[in-house]
Amino acid sequence: MERLFQALDEQLANRRIKKPVRIVVLGGVYMLFFLGNRASTHDIDIVPLDFPDSMQPNQETKIFRSAVNAVAKTYRLKRDWMNDVAAAFIPELGTVTLWRPYANLHIYVPEAEYILALKLLSGRKKDAEDIAALCEQLGVHTRDHAQMLVDRYADQRWQQECLLDTTLDALF
Repeated sequence: MERLFQALDEQLANRRIKKPVRIVVLGGVYMLFFLGNRASTHDIDIVPLDFPDSMQPNQETKIFRSAVNAVAKTYRLKRDWMNDVAAAFIPELGTVTLWRPYANLHIYVPEAEYILALKLLSGRKKDAEDIAALCEQLGVHTRDHAQMLVDRYADQRWQQECLLDTTLDALF
C-alpha cells in the first residue's frame, strides 16, 4: 500500500501538479492501518478534498485521475483501485488528520467514530467484522451509544434512507 501511495506521489510530480492533492482515505485502508483487523483491502476509497465533484472534472481532477491510472497500469491494478465513489454517499467528514504527507499528495484520515458511523449507515454484511472491531476499540457496547455516534454525522433523513434502525437492531 505504501508503495502505491509513493508511486501516486511520483506520478503527480511528473504531471506538475500545482499543490499537494489532499485526499481522505476511508474503509479498508483505515481498518488495515489503524485497527489491523484485516490483512488487505481490494481498493482504496477516498474523498478528494480539493475537487469534490469528479463527475464534472476540472484540470486538477483530470491530472489526479491520470496519475491514478498510471499507477494502475504500472502495478497491473484495476482502474478503480483508488476511487471516490463513496464520496457521493457519505455525510459531512468532520475532523480529519494528516496521516501520510508526501510532496504532491497529502493523505488524511477521519476519526474512528466517523468510520464506525459510515459502516453502520452502509448496513452491509461484509462490514460486520469491521463494525465489531470499531465498537470494541471505541467502547461502543449499546445501541444507544452507536445511535449517538451516528447522530453526530448523519441527520435523521439520511439515517432513514440507510435503514439504520434495521442495522442497529441486528447488531445490538
